[in-house]
Amino acid sequence: MEDPRFRVIIVGGSIAGLSLAHCLYKAGIDCTVLEKRHEIAPQEGASVAILPNGGRILEQLGLYDAVERLTEPLDLSHVRFPDGFHFSSDYPSTLRERFGFSMAFLERRQLLQILYSSFPRKARIHTDKTVVRIEQREGSGVLVYTQDGSCYAGALVVGADGIHSNVRTEMWRMADLRRPGLVTEQEKNGMTAEYGCIFGISSAIPELKLGHQITSVDNGRSIIVVPARRGRLFWFMVLKLDTTYRYGSAPRFSPQDAAKWCEQLKDLHIWDNVDFGHLWQARETYSMTLLEENVFQTWHFGRIVCIGDNMHKMTPNLGQGANCAIEDAAVLANELHRALKSASHDHSLSDQEIDGVLGRFSKTQIARVRTIFQASRIVVRMHTSDNLFYRLVLRYYVPYAGKRPMELVLKMLADAAVLHFIPLPQRCGAGWPRPTRKEQSVRAWTWMSLAMLKCPAT
Repeated sequence: MEDPRFRVIIVGGSIAGLSLAHCLYKAGIDCTVLEKRHEIAPQEGASVAILPNGGRILEQLGLYDAVERLTEPLDLSHVRFPDGFHFSSDYPSTLRERFGFSMAFLERRQLLQILYSSFPRKARIHTDKTVVRIEQREGSGVLVYTQDGSCYAGALVVGADGIHSNVRTEMWRMADLRRPGLVTEQEKNGMTAEYGCIFGISSAIPELKLGHQITSVDNGRSIIVVPARRGRLFWFMVLKLDTTYRYGSAPRFSPQDAAKWCEQLKDLHIWDNVDFGHLWQARETYSMTLLEENVFQTWHFGRIVCIGDNMHKMTPNLGQGANCAIEDAAVLANELHRALKSASHDHSLSDQEIDGVLGRFSKTQIARVRTIFQASRIVVRMHTSDNLFYRLVLRYYVPYAGKRPMELVLKMLADAAVLHFIPLPQRCGAGWPRPTRKEQSVRAWTWMSLAMLKCPAT
């Protein structure tokens, strides 16, 4: 039973926002979701990877079966180099054996539709609601104003509105007024982009077999291809740009920009007799976006907190963007559930109690996300041969490193969040026990072995 005395206003009907709505519902915490777009699940041409760390939480929420019905299990992962050399890994099937969950690939819009259609209180999800202003009133909650003149009152605002976040902007504005210098200009300008990405979906090509994921690496570019159900292929091409852009000055790519790149790269070899031109000719939908990279330091201020891409943006080569967002939702719900359960006054939380909740949440997730972010940052540079060191490591070390790269990934996944107020899924495998503190502190350079992990779309 939801307690209306504590309401969370979630801004953004994203994977992060809708996952949080489900977590809060299970915790008995009231929420309202405000989405600026007209529809929750538009076709954008992108795929998304759900790995065991996100899949276990979705299973707790009763959603993973719906995801699994739309996906094709992966068994093998292959990496191909320009000289024709390639190596393979049984990493996908090992994931399933260790954790009880496969690598699941589906369209982003399909995952959003699952999250939306299965939410028990759809009347609390509002579209066409662009947030323009947030007011915090000391000791009395928050007010969220939208472009159409509506106003929503709550105890907490959660920004899940993506990289171009209005909530993050409002949080910074309030911090600048009340605690000047808390959010530095260096932090505000810390997001950069060196890569672009073309996401696409194509019709099936017989030479690319179900259950086999392929990564073709090259100088300044890489492409990852995943055969999917119903005769389709998910693919994304990562491209090194000619300059490094900072947030606010970065370009937006049109369909014409994407098509121009794709026409130029039709001869890029993928596997056997398949070139990128075959995928391009069989295309159904595609789009191009900038790949920003950053982990912000300030995740909350007052009664505002941000999650997902608002606070951490990484390249898609590790497939962890959506999974980290789902973990954010679970950890925040855990903290709120614990605090409200022990609240001594009418199931409400004071400003000081809210600050404690959000402080614990951000401390936990910043440490977790930084590790994954560093891994993702290194892997994309290996896949695109960013320098000689990365090129040599991927070509001459990783193929001969045995199980070590896989074990590093498994340790990272084993440290994932879980909802504390819902029983663990019966399907969980033996790989879930948390690693020791020593295992959590793996130095960033050891993540070079993670180049064996290649998953599309966050």
